[in-house]
Amino acid sequence: MYRGNLCSLESYRHIPYPLIELIQVVKRKIQSTSKIGTYSVIGDDVFYFIVDDKTKHFSETKSEIHEKYIDVQIVLEGKERYGYSLSPFNSISEDLIEEKDIAFSQDVNDEQFVTLYKEDFIIFNTQQPHRPLIAVDKPESVKKAVIKINPKYLSET
Repeated sequence: MYRGNLCSLESYRHIPYPLIELIQVVKRKIQSTSKIGTYSVIGDDVFYFIVDDKTKHFSETKSEIHEKYIDVQIVLEGKERYGYSLSPFNSISEDLIEEKDIAFSQDVNDEQFVTLYKEDFIIFNTQQPHRPLIAVDKPESVKKAVIKINPKYLSET
């Protein structure tokens, strides 16, 4: 898991440069339009979607993993707390990996939390448990962009 802010992308030396380049491309695109929808960057290997969502009380959220795509989540409006773990799930309660590249669990080891504000981003590797949409104080609207990156694309660049 990495986190940062769009204003200082060039300073993140610990994030692979091809990943920074993709975030910069999406940053430029969302500056020109931030309409709700799904947008291709590089075919099925790299795409992003913009959503208006609502944060929830912790008890209403689920931790998730993805197998096919790295997740980069950028808060465009509002604030959002994320749970995450550096350890795999103990078990999976709902497995939709084949259909939707997502599986859910409440059985998370050593969950930690971080709050993101406008223009903050967070990166989750494949198989890394993360719990989005946790309310900071009370449930509220949040607009965000979610970039999906096939790790094979990063290894080929």
